[in-house]
Amino acid sequence: MLKTLCIPHPALPGTSALFRDYLYDFDRVKSFYRYNPNYPDSVRQAAPLARIPDDRRHAAVAALRRINPSSPSLDALENPATVAVVTGQQVSLFGGPCYALYKALTAVKLARQLTAAGIPAVPVFWMATEDHDLAETDHCWVFDPAHQPHRLTARTRGLSGQPVGSLELESIPIEELKALLDGFPFAADVLDQVAAAYQPGRTLGEAFRTLLSTLLRGLDLIFFDPLDPAIRAAAAPFLTQAFDNSDALSAALLARGAELRAAGYHAQVLFEPDSSLFLRLERGRRIALRRSDGAYFHGNHRYETAALAAAPAALSPNALLRPV
Repeated sequence: MLKTLCIPHPALPGTSALFRDYLYDFDRVKSFYRYNPNYPDSVRQAAPLARIPDDRRHAAVAALRRINPSSPSLDALENPATVAVVTGQQVSLFGGPCYALYKALTAVKLARQLTAAGIPAVPVFWMATEDHDLAETDHCWVFDPAHQPHRLTARTRGLSGQPVGSLELESIPIEELKALLDGFPFAADVLDQVAAAYQPGRTLGEAFRTLLSTLLRGLDLIFFDPLDPAIRAAAAPFLTQAFDNSDALSAALLARGAELRAAGYHAQVLFEPDSSLFLRLERGRRIALRRSDGAYFHGNHRYETAALAAAPAALSPNALLRPV
């Protein structure tokens, strides 16, 4: 007989104090969050606040059709009254950790609940193809029949610092996966789907999307690739607005970090006075920018603010700006 066991988050190693209180003691953190996640009505209350300009919505929908053909969810997203329930994950080997699937399924469920409540909603999966930390995405962990974990790693072709979603797969550990899954139910089906998605010459982003599209087919999930040139063009007005207001945004982030520390937590993303909300895509690489004396720097190279503002499609949002 199948047995289930519920493990509360505070029992897991590495759980942050802010995350713990957000879920289990919301009154302690209510000054930092508008809605209590434990109230079923919170998502419905928050949804009407999501607004984007109609021209940007239409540009994004048109761009998304390239990798989401014949999508009923995209048809719905063209309606200005429709909101998006967005989740996402790094594009990792063999679909990455299991919670990538749980995230996607949660977005689908929330979108359906909102739609049933009279607020048209669609689920969106943001593939973090812009990330450039290959060491976090080129591998996965698999348990063998003896419940022992094994790390499988792929080799890719590309530049150091290149966004991982655009790296080409060179060597893929399919045979190693086959050996580890030997004896498991449905192992052959799993291997067929993985092998069809992860093929030499395909990018890590394409392989990840192909596998998740197969596993989640029929759920009308929209896949979003921020490296797509058409998506970058649609996002340019927003990035320009954020860039023009970067001083005020940076000051607000520094103040919120201080408030979190004063409340006994830690700043969830390290942000210092010379930190920047932007990285830059340049010659195939994603480079970090630092702010100083009204200019931006990468190493010893100086970027004038006007020059960066003139090419917003080359800007890449950092971890704090990306969710916005």
